[in-house]
Amino acid sequence: MSNSVRVAALLLPFLACALPAHARTTEEPPAGETAEDSEGAKDEIVVLGTRRAGQDRTLSSDAATQIMSQSSRSIERDILTAAGAYRLSDALELVSGVSNQNNRGGVMDNFAIRGFLGTPDGGAEYYVDGFLANRGMAPPRDPATTERVELLKGPAGALFGDIDPAGRVNLVSKTPSFTPAAHATFTYGSFDTRRVEVDATGPISGTLAARIVVAAEDSNGWRDFVRLERQVVAPSLTWRPSDAVRLTYVGEITRFDTLFDRGIPAIRGDANAVRRSAYFGEPNDGLTHFRNQRHQLTGLFDLSDDWSINGGVVWRTGTLKGLSSDQSRLVDNRTLWRQRRSRDFAVDDWSARVELSGRIGNHRPSFGMKGYILDYAERWMRRNPGNPATGGNPYAIDVFNPVYGQRPPTLLPFTNNRENRWSGTLYAQDLWEATDRLTLGGGVRFDAYRQRIQNNRTGQIGRTVDQPFHFRLEAKYQATDSIAVHANWGENFVLNSGTDRFGQGFAPESGKGYEVGIAGRWPGVDLAATWFDIRKQGILTNDPVDANFLAPVGSLRSRGIEFDGSLRIAQHWQVVANYAWSHARVDDSAFPTDRALNVPDHSGTLFALGRFLDDDGRGVSVSAGLGYVGDRAGSIERDYVVLPAYVKAKASIEYALSPRLTVRAEADNLFDERYAQSSYSRVWIFPGQPRMVRVSVRIAS
Repeated sequence: MSNSVRVAALLLPFLACALPAHARTTEEPPAGETAEDSEGAKDEIVVLGTRRAGQDRTLSSDAATQIMSQSSRSIERDILTAAGAYRLSDALELVSGVSNQNNRGGVMDNFAIRGFLGTPDGGAEYYVDGFLANRGMAPPRDPATTERVELLKGPAGALFGDIDPAGRVNLVSKTPSFTPAAHATFTYGSFDTRRVEVDATGPISGTLAARIVVAAEDSNGWRDFVRLERQVVAPSLTWRPSDAVRLTYVGEITRFDTLFDRGIPAIRGDANAVRRSAYFGEPNDGLTHFRNQRHQLTGLFDLSDDWSINGGVVWRTGTLKGLSSDQSRLVDNRTLWRQRRSRDFAVDDWSARVELSGRIGNHRPSFGMKGYILDYAERWMRRNPGNPATGGNPYAIDVFNPVYGQRPPTLLPFTNNRENRWSGTLYAQDLWEATDRLTLGGGVRFDAYRQRIQNNRTGQIGRTVDQPFHFRLEAKYQATDSIAVHANWGENFVLNSGTDRFGQGFAPESGKGYEVGIAGRWPGVDLAATWFDIRKQGILTNDPVDANFLAPVGSLRSRGIEFDGSLRIAQHWQVVANYAWSHARVDDSAFPTDRALNVPDHSGTLFALGRFLDDDGRGVSVSAGLGYVGDRAGSIERDYVVLPAYVKAKASIEYALSPRLTVRAEADNLFDERYAQSSYSRVWIFPGQPRMVRVSVRIAS
């Protein structure tokens, strides 16, 4: 057992002793509090699983979003655990229209919603507690700190004034409870994976509660030489001096270390031709080290029964440092030329927001302002492979018989950029209950921003300054007590980071789109069908001329239809199902294909969870799931590669021996399907993980 896992395990007795012996497990709703589920009110977001009551309203989507966004979903902690969500991508499989994207050598979470992706280097934007959490960069999320995952879709899926016509992901952190609880989970799995989670919460006084979450994981990994070490510590405090005031501090300190891994190349267009565990970097490059801290303070102040102020501030800082030997070119279908790289990135990000919301008659207006200051530095050194025909060093490796330990080429300066942003936003929105059945909404947003990117090698400075307005409109009609139809439209923009192969910065990404849909909600049943049509300009992807750089797509249009459903059968079963047809196409003749990278036309998931517990909480729980992903564009270079379709299964069984002791066994990729998970280019294809079996023991105090 590694030092980090051992330290986490040793914390359990001290945390348990700090709480009363009768403390409940933190997986259960607190006594005296009513948990919500998908049978809740029709004016709430659809909940997958069981939501614990008493949640912190400063961290999540507001009432207007939950009423108007019928295509959105909230995945609760119990479903995340049952589905074996050890990565953010595992959780997002439970909602339609999400696809995996390039993971930047294994050091970031990346996905596309409704065919729209973030940059290949920076990844898709996601939020934690209503604040953008990976501006610049951020390490992969550890599941231990998350209470639930919200996927807020379409223009109506607003999050403190922020919208995207495709959708937003918001992760809601675990926060303190005034009911004592503690548990620890010890997990061992394939590839010598060892993991410990400790979670304890309870009152310090009548007005102050605390929580501490600690997790550590070590794994030899299923890719040759690619081990993983990650640790996270997340303390939090909640102060409630009265029913009208709530202040919450959430901290998160993360260490993530792994060997930088670009995956495997396609051979003659076959993305699965090479052994999936084969590694083509250099083990002697050592681990890439990611360090990240978040410190966040939020507050809710009820001014009256109808009006409240919700605000907060967060500071995030992080660094990414390491060496890698990345494949660059495939010669004779077996020889990989490689590129030597070093990375030294740093980010410092301050964000703040405040919102006044309330009710005036049949209106629910809200007014907010927010802003951020970003300081982001990217320092790269690089050495391209040389052509041996002219005396160069290709730093090559044989795909089918790799030999490691070559002397690496001397690195040369490549990129040394420093980006600064200053951004302020004012927004106003209103929800109008026009009749008992018709609800109308809309919002306006004004942004004033300044972006400065300095090339420290050349002294060249690029500046972007603008003050755009953006709008959104939405409507919902309750046709019957159970069935509602909705329509919404909106527009947005996102600042782009980085420079192109000529050293120039990029214009912002902009987009607009609409969705229309129908949803039905009956006791135990939630069904929704949504049509969307979205167009964006200025989206960054890898340059079709030189994949070492980024380039903007002229225009990307995505349209499609999504179906989401959840079903509760008696008191024992919950079934979650989804399907999406996403027709995402690029309108730019510079690219050899019009398909969006890594986005399937067809995808779907079916997941079932059964619980058979007695009145004392003893008994068995079982779960099983199937996920289908259609074929996708694996590169957008001249040598076009298709990633084949695949079906992946998972299953688990869990037995609660007592309310304090639970054992669990689970398997992901149950039938050991061979597949390509995502890609950046034809030589950077990340293969899907083989069958992964885990066994865990959960002890509650």
